[in-house]
Amino acid sequence: MDLTVIVPKLLKRWKLYVLCMVGAIIFSLIFVFTIPRYYACQIMLAPEASGGGMNSLLSSFGFGEAQSTNDAISPNLYPDLMQSKDFIVSLFPVEVTTLDGTIDTNYYEYLRKHSKSSWYTSLFDKLKKMMKPKKAETNISGASGKTYSPSFLLTEDQHNIARAIGGKIKYDYDKKTGVVSVTVTDFDPLVCALIADTISSRLQDFILNYRTKKARNDLEYAQRIYHQTKAEYEESNNRYVAAVDANWDIINETAKAKLEALGNEKTMKYQTFSAAAQKLESAKAKLQEATPVTTVLQGASVPQKPAGPKRLFITLALLILTVFVCTVYLIITDK
Repeated sequence: MDLTVIVPKLLKRWKLYVLCMVGAIIFSLIFVFTIPRYYACQIMLAPEASGGGMNSLLSSFGFGEAQSTNDAISPNLYPDLMQSKDFIVSLFPVEVTTLDGTIDTNYYEYLRKHSKSSWYTSLFDKLKKMMKPKKAETNISGASGKTYSPSFLLTEDQHNIARAIGGKIKYDYDKKTGVVSVTVTDFDPLVCALIADTISSRLQDFILNYRTKKARNDLEYAQRIYHQTKAEYEESNNRYVAAVDANWDIINETAKAKLEALGNEKTMKYQTFSAAAQKLESAKAKLQEATPVTTVLQGASVPQKPAGPKRLFITLALLILTVFVCTVYLIITDK
């Protein structure tokens, strides 16, 4: 192909280019302005790594990821956690308010009744509902009268809302720095900030509960044993004191044997109580040691500018596509 021959011939058809580009600009403006603008709120967390030693040293230089062999759930699995039905359904009752204050309801009702969408998305949803056969909500036999988790029995609307929430939450984990980034998008800036703040709190609570679960169980057991041994020691001590008061002026072998047995029992109970007290303090120290510190590098904040759609980018891309299509058309028609 000789461009010195083709380009002058294409330039002679400049009117076609101008007409097509004007049409593309008009279409792109109509298209992009019918798409509602959305906002994005990002939070950044730095969970305390439970691993140490050489593993953390290598991670600081970018060789692999700092993970602890004791942790069953690493930051790599946080996306699966936040995309799970249990986590998403827990966001349904979160109270949200729009920036203009006209809507004040929970997140589920907000998405079901007040969520915006583009005209082509609405048209596609309507066509999908028209083509899909209507069916009543089926009841699971034996489910009535029994208690299940909120995510176990979901209606079709709840499934759709849960899927929509999953699409609004984006997660990123930097293996080198160990920073967890969560981005929430929504058509209202205040709503996306509220949900992002809720997710930040829920994620921190999850990390705290997971890391300290065993230590909290050990502490509860140590407290139960401590109170039990303390009560047994006090009871044994009261019996010994009562026996001493009752037999202080009686000198016989039976009384001596009884006091000696009670004294030995009191000593044994005290030793058991003292060991339980030491274990209780040790359990408290282990709980404090196991409690992770999650640093909030960037908290939730109401965004001031929309994150999309990129109207200028869409317009330029459509113009470039129009020029390309016109050029291909002219080359094919004028061989």
